[in-house]
Amino acid sequence: MQKLLFNHRNKFQLLIASIGIIIGLILLLISLELYHKGKFYNESSKLLDEHTLIVQKKVSRAAHLGLGSPGFSAAEIDELKKQKFISACSPIMSNQFEVIVEINDPIIPAFNSNIFLQAIENDLIDISSNEFKWEDSNDYVPVIMPRNFLMMLNTFLSASQLPQLSESLISNVQMNLTLGPKSKRSVVPARIVGFTNDFSSILVPSAFLKMANLKFANTKDEFQSQLVIKAIDNKLGLLESYLEDKGYESGEDQIFISRLKSTIFITLICTMSLALLTLFLSVVITIQYLQMMLSELTFEIRLMLRLGHSIQALKNIFLRFFMLVFSANSLISFVCFYFLNVAINNRLIRSGIIINESISLWSISALFIAFIIFTILVNFFTVRRIKSQFHS
Repeated sequence: MQKLLFNHRNKFQLLIASIGIIIGLILLLISLELYHKGKFYNESSKLLDEHTLIVQKKVSRAAHLGLGSPGFSAAEIDELKKQKFISACSPIMSNQFEVIVEINDPIIPAFNSNIFLQAIENDLIDISSNEFKWEDSNDYVPVIMPRNFLMMLNTFLSASQLPQLSESLISNVQMNLTLGPKSKRSVVPARIVGFTNDFSSILVPSAFLKMANLKFANTKDEFQSQLVIKAIDNKLGLLESYLEDKGYESGEDQIFISRLKSTIFITLICTMSLALLTLFLSVVITIQYLQMMLSELTFEIRLMLRLGHSIQALKNIFLRFFMLVFSANSLISFVCFYFLNVAINNRLIRSGIIINESISLWSISALFIAFIIFTILVNFFTVRRIKSQFHS
């Protein structure tokens, strides 16, 4: 029966529709995948929200000549806190003593290096307070590592022809912090509880750094070279203008990445819109091809109905044919999308951008939803056309 209906039919229009469906699905899947990767990129290591900046004074010639202070005075901090577009302002604490990190674990060679510690109040960073807190009774100090530390360590391991470490693996290594000058050094265990791109130094709880500065520093003076400033929602532009007028500067990377992500998202949304339009037009062409087939097969279909075949049986024949076509289109689209996604992931990783390489549920769901919609449309138009044209 299927050979009688579909053999010797001109399938050029169906071929054009299939190519459109394949292209549309590839564009839709890769756009959804990149949108998902971009939206959640750095979320797990994003400690500061989009309204929060790390601020410092611009380096000037006067500072080099000793005519100005590169740090913030108490009066300058109070002035910042009084601004109506600023919701929070807090100094970034730094260690005033020598700190050495030592990694002594069987899975990697012994490693030690002088490091720089910083701390800010927990209410300004996005991390669980239970995970990132310290008390005198704690067995270890929780630390948040900058991602560039992991990259530096992996460079060292690669040069030694040793396997590189993932974030989950290095989080379990044995690590110690050696604090203070040689005359009164103290060693405390440390454990990595997260990674960040917002800071270039190792973050520790503020309670720990306050205690350590008091115990090991040679001076009680605390130099405030950086501040964390949070703007009121939709007032970031006012904050940026104020900082420029005062001769302060923020991490340009923070602003640049935020604007870059916005531009990329707009581009991906446009691509998704183009993909949906391509799919819509391709499905319309497919439906037109289906209706053209039904018109051309008027004699054959009437004959089958008179021989006792039901409308349901005829509908199933057409449905199986077009489901086979769409399944082939979906498979080709997914294979192309898979290899394109792998190529993009490899390119991003080589560029130093750490992302989740697995295919997101969004892409799989989109393909599944497209299949269901196509099935419903073919079923609807087939039954309606057969009933209206051949019902007697």
